[in-house]
Amino acid sequence: MKIAICDDEYIDREILVSLTEDYIAERKTEFEYAVFSSYLDMQNRIDEFDVFVLDYQMPDVNGLEFAAQIREKYGADSKAIVFVTSFDEIVYDAFVVRAHRFLTKPVVKEKYFEALDAYLHTSLSNRQIVIKGAGATSVLPLREIYYVQVAKKELYFCTENEQILCRRSIESAGQELEAYGFYRVHRSYLVNMRALSSFDRAHVEFPNGERVPISSRKYADFCKAYLEMK
Repeated sequence: MKIAICDDEYIDREILVSLTEDYIAERKTEFEYAVFSSYLDMQNRIDEFDVFVLDYQMPDVNGLEFAAQIREKYGADSKAIVFVTSFDEIVYDAFVVRAHRFLTKPVVKEKYFEALDAYLHTSLSNRQIVIKGAGATSVLPLREIYYVQVAKKELYFCTENEQILCRRSIESAGQELEAYGFYRVHRSYLVNMRALSSFDRAHVEFPNGERVPISSRKYADFCKAYLEMK
C-alpha cells in the first residue's frame, strides 16, 4: 500500500513524514510513501496510491477540488483521503468528497495512527485476490480464505466450503498475502491469521472445524506474528 503526502509547508510535510515512518515501524506494515509539495506534481500519479494525506489549503488547487477529481475518476471508496488543516470548518466539505478523516494541525500521533489503522482495517476486510485456475478465473475476498495449501504439487485456496485450484507456487502466494495477515505455518500451509478460531503448538483450527499443522520450528515466530497483527 502506498501513501501520498502533499503539503506546501516544509515543516508540516516533515511532521507527516515522521509520523508515517513511525507508523510503518511500529505497526510493521508494508506501507510505502511519497512526498509532494504541490497537487500539480501529484495529479498524474493518482493511480499509484491508496491513501492521500492532503493539506486542505494549497496555492495551486484546493484540497476539495483535488479530492473531487479522485472521486470522479476512481469512485467513492477505492482510495482514502485524509485532510489536514488548520480550520475546523472543513468538516462539511470533507463529508461531500467522502474523506476518510480530517485532522487539524498540528497533527498528533494518536489521531494519525488511528486514521491509518481504520483505513487498513477497512482495506483488508474488502481486499480481494484474483485466482487463475485451470480454464477459470475467480475473484475471492481475502476474508473468506481460511488457508492456502500445497497438495501433490497443486495449490489450493481453501474457504469454509470449497477448495479453489490455482496455478502458482505457495512462495508466490505468500509474497502477495503475508502483508494482509497470512502466515506460512508449515511448508505446505499458509494460514489467514484473521480467520482462525484457535491454535496450539501442533495445529491451527478454523471456525468450520478444519485443522492444519504448525511446524514446531514455526510456532514461536507464528505466535509473535499473531500478537503483532493489527
